[in-house]
Order: sequence, then C-alpha cells, then structure tokens
Amino acid sequence: MAVPDAATEHTPFVSSPTPRWPETEQAREALIDSETAELNQLLDRIDGLTHEARRRLRRLEHHRRGVAVQWTDLHG
Repeated sequence: MAVPDAATEHTPFVSSPTPRWPETEQAREALIDSETAELNQLLDRIDGLTHEARRRLRRLEHHRRGVAVQWTDLHG
C-alpha cells in the first residue's frame, strides 16, 4: 500500500511537478505556445458551457412564465 505524501494529503489540488525550464529560447517559446493554445481551448470550452447553461436557464424561466416551448426553441 502506498503512503500518501504529506503535502498531497493536506492539499486537494496538487499539480504534477513542474518540468525543468527548457534551456533554449526556441524550446521556451514552444512551451509557451503550447500552454497558450491549451488555455485558449479551456476558455473556449468554458464559454460554450456558459452559453449552454444560460440558454437552458432562459428556457426554464420562459417555461415558468408560460411561454410556449415552440417559441422558446425558435427564439431562444
């Protein structure tokens, strides 16, 4: 049985160890580009989820106020 590390036992969000910083400028730029692309993808996904959640919430609010579902589907 593995014994948990003291740091991970009390810290719920422990990331993997940071790799050693690349030696060359080109390698650093590639790492930054990769990280930037990943963060942009995450933000796009969050934006999409937020849009979907707001659309569903509007639909529920319209339903609660008696707006026809067919109208909500066409105009929501």
